[in-house]
Amino acid sequence: MKVSAEPEGVGVNPVNGDVYVTCEADGEIFVIAPDQQRVLAKIAVGGRPRSIAFVPDGSRGYVAYESGGYVAIMSTGSHELIGKIQLAQGSFPMGTAISNEGHELYVSTGRGNSVAVIDTVKNNVVATIPVGARVWGIALSPDGKKLYAANGASDDVSVIDVVARKEIKRVKVGAGPWGIAVVAPK
Repeated sequence: MKVSAEPEGVGVNPVNGDVYVTCEADGEIFVIAPDQQRVLAKIAVGGRPRSIAFVPDGSRGYVAYESGGYVAIMSTGSHELIGKIQLAQGSFPMGTAISNEGHELYVSTGRGNSVAVIDTVKNNVVATIPVGARVWGIALSPDGKKLYAANGASDDVSVIDVVARKEIKRVKVGAGPWGIAVVAPK
């Protein structure tokens, strides 16, 4: 499927399977129906959208906007932005991950060197967790108790206890880690 320049983030609506692709260069989000192999919507949003995460019922998506320093709330029914959550000054949001029950959204802040925790009921920031330098990709453990964050400039991965809302360990890895993938054990 053809999308615009710099496709960065891909998210799948957990209810209907629609695929959302964030495209940085032109500030657009494409909604794709994979079974039909067609674009359902092209949404001009600006602000270098980097990633999208969905609440479990699929009604809302949360989009990280790097250049604006905020997270936008998107209605998946209308494909419109319905709200905005401003992050701390110096944040350049990139990665998003939603808690298993959908009540918390975790957002990496890039050069902000932290992970913001957003309450998805009240849609506000409830905590900021310091991590390594230039945090990019993040992912939750299958049980939802730990969050892993790739810190590109400090060449390590932060392990975060989401209940305690603190970094519990840093693991040195190769140069410039960008993303994280977590696989459930068999």
